[in-house]
Amino acid sequence: MTGSAGSGSTGDAPKFDLGAVPDTPTDDCLACSITIASQQSGALAVLGTEVFGTASLQGQVVYALGTSGAGRYIASADSSLPFNEVTNCPVVPWLAGTNAPPAIFTFGWGPSDGPKNFSPQGETVGGLHLPAQYVGNPAALAADYDIVVYLEASGQWDQGEAPSDLEMQTLVDYVTIHGGGLYVVSEFFGYMKDADLVSVNRVMKPLGVEALAVNLDWGNAEGNIDFECFPPPAG
Repeated sequence: MTGSAGSGSTGDAPKFDLGAVPDTPTDDCLACSITIASQQSGALAVLGTEVFGTASLQGQVVYALGTSGAGRYIASADSSLPFNEVTNCPVVPWLAGTNAPPAIFTFGWGPSDGPKNFSPQGETVGGLHLPAQYVGNPAALAADYDIVVYLEASGQWDQGEAPSDLEMQTLVDYVTIHGGGLYVVSEFFGYMKDADLVSVNRVMKPLGVEALAVNLDWGNAEGNIDFECFPPPAG
């Protein structure tokens, strides 16, 4: 399962639709594509061997899909991308691990930051921190939610406190041990400070990617991933 990165256009492919269930391929493969569009972004380094698709802007990887342990993840270096991709791949069912409409929990950002045009069906919106009942209990998180979306808040944390190491380890275990789907998001350097990159990389690096201190030039940029074999949803 490999994806090629390069420039592309949005074309007429459908945007993510959480209410629609795409056809599951009978041969465990699907030829499809994902297009992303960004105006400003950070960058990612690919560390692991289980990243099977990346999109690049201005020669830098900004978006990656991968598996880790029992679960799946998407990593982005731009908070405008979550659920705004244009694709005919079954990305949401793949990330959720089910063809059923997924339960989604989002957290990590305050009123002054976070994705735009972001209101996926089935979403529960949290605060800056993982709710206490899930901290150290990834099994409970996986029982309640098919997808978790975490965006590093760039120092916007309540009372000046970043999410704890236990919160971040809970997300890693949610993916790797309990088979959850995680959408983890960084941003461009400048908005993200050194401490923010260290913080979000507590999640990203164990999964096989790393947020970098990069600020790509402002301006519209597009990236396309063409898959000869995109993995089908697990159920």
